[in-house]
Amino acid sequence: MDSASPASKGVTAALAASVVALRLEDVPEPARRAASLALLDWYAVTMAGAGIEPVPMLTGDAQAEATAPRARLVGQCGAVSPSLAALVNGTAGHVLDYDDVHNAVPGHVTINIAPALLALGEDIGATGAEVLTAFIAGFEMMCKLGLGFAGSLFQQGWQGTTLGAIAAAAACSRLLRLDETQTQMAMALAVAQAGGVHGNYGSMTKSLNVGLAAQAGLRAAVWASKGITGRTEIIERGKGFIETFGGRFDTAAAHVPAAGGWHLYRNLFKVHASCFLTHAALMAWDELNSRQALPLPAIAEVRVRIEAERHRIVLTDPPKDGLEAKFNLPFCLAMAMHGVDTSDPFNFDVKTTARADLQATAARVVVDIDPDLWFEAAEVTVTLTDGQVFKAYGDAGKPVADMDALSRSVENKALRLFGLPKAEGNALIRRFRDLIDLPEITDLHPDECLLPKRSVSQ
Repeated sequence: MDSASPASKGVTAALAASVVALRLEDVPEPARRAASLALLDWYAVTMAGAGIEPVPMLTGDAQAEATAPRARLVGQCGAVSPSLAALVNGTAGHVLDYDDVHNAVPGHVTINIAPALLALGEDIGATGAEVLTAFIAGFEMMCKLGLGFAGSLFQQGWQGTTLGAIAAAAACSRLLRLDETQTQMAMALAVAQAGGVHGNYGSMTKSLNVGLAAQAGLRAAVWASKGITGRTEIIERGKGFIETFGGRFDTAAAHVPAAGGWHLYRNLFKVHASCFLTHAALMAWDELNSRQALPLPAIAEVRVRIEAERHRIVLTDPPKDGLEAKFNLPFCLAMAMHGVDTSDPFNFDVKTTARADLQATAARVVVDIDPDLWFEAAEVTVTLTDGQVFKAYGDAGKPVADMDALSRSVENKALRLFGLPKAEGNALIRRFRDLIDLPEITDLHPDECLLPKRSVSQ
C-alpha cells in the first residue's frame, strides 16, 4: 500500500486511500456504536417509508426487472437485483425525510451509503463486520468531502446526493476489497452518475435522488471491479467534479481531524419528520411551550429569526401536500402550535395541509432574517394579546454526547417506525446492536415477512 501522507497526494487519491486503509479494529467502540445507530435509524425510516409513493411505483418496476432477486427490499416482502434494491431502499429511507443528517456536508450521509452496502453485502455474502467497516469508511470520507466544499455545493443548489454517490462508490469499493486505484476508478464512475438539485425539494424526486445515488455508487464499484475505468483524480482534475459542479474545495479543511477522531460522533438524528432546517424553530417552540402555556387565542404574533442562505429551501409557498409541508417552516411551526405531532411522519399528508386552521396560523408566522445567525439555530418570539413577550432559542446542531441516551432515543424511534410486534421489533434492534458479530448481513432482516403495509397520501 502507498504510504504517502494525505497531504502529499491529490484529493481523490487521498480520499480513496483513507477508505482502503480503514480497519475495524482501529475504530473505537463508541464510534462503532454510533455507526450501528446510524444504520438502525436508516433501516427504521426505510421500513416506515416502504409503502409511501414513489416507493411502491419503484417496487413494481424493480420486481418486473428482478431477473436476479438477491437483495431484500426493506419493509416489504420480496427481493430484487442488488442495483434495484439500492434504488428502492434508498428512496424508501428518505421519503419521510426522517433520516439522520451531518452538517459537515451539510445534508444526509447514511442514506446514500447504507442501501448500497446492504444490497451489495447480501449479494456477495458479506459479514456484518465487513459491512460496518465499509460503512464507517464511506461515512468518514463523505464528511471529509463535505468539509472541503464548506457548503459551496449547497449554495449552488446541489443536493447532497452529488457527494453521496461518490461516498457510496467508495464504501462499496471497500466492501469489494478494491485497491486504491480501483477505488479511484469507482469514484470517477460515480461522478459520471452524480446529480440532484434543490429545485426538486418538496416532491418525490428528492427521495428518488437518494436512491439513484445509492444505486450509482453500487454500480460504480461493481463496474470498477470488472475493469471499467474512469480518470484518476476526478475530483480535482481540470473539468472534474470541483470545476464542473461549481464548488470551491479546501484540501486542508477536508483533512482537519474530526472532534474525538471520528465524524460519526457529530451525526444528528432527527426527532421531527421534516427538513432539518425546520428543527431549530420547532425546538424553540417546544422550549417555550414547556415553560408556559401558550393558548393559541392568546397569541398575537409569532416571529422566527433565522439566517437566509440555507433556510431558503424551507421558506416556500404554502404547502399543498405532505412532502411540501416538510419544507415549509411556518407550516411545520403551525403544526406544532396546534399540537400536531411532528415526530409522526404520517401526520404530514394532504389531510393535514388542507386544514384551514393550520393554514391561517402558518400565514401569521413572521420570518426575520439575521445574516449573523448560525444556520443550525433559530429564535422564536411569541407576543401575547396582553403584551407579554416570550422568547426561546433552538440549536439543532448539537449532537447527543451521552451514547446510552442516544441509543435509547434512536432505538425508541426505530420501534415506533418498524410497525412490528414488540418482540419482533426488539429482536431486530438486537441484530443492529450485534451487527459486528453477524456471520452474514442477510441475517439482519426479520426472519419472516411480518411487515405491515403502510401508505399515506402525501
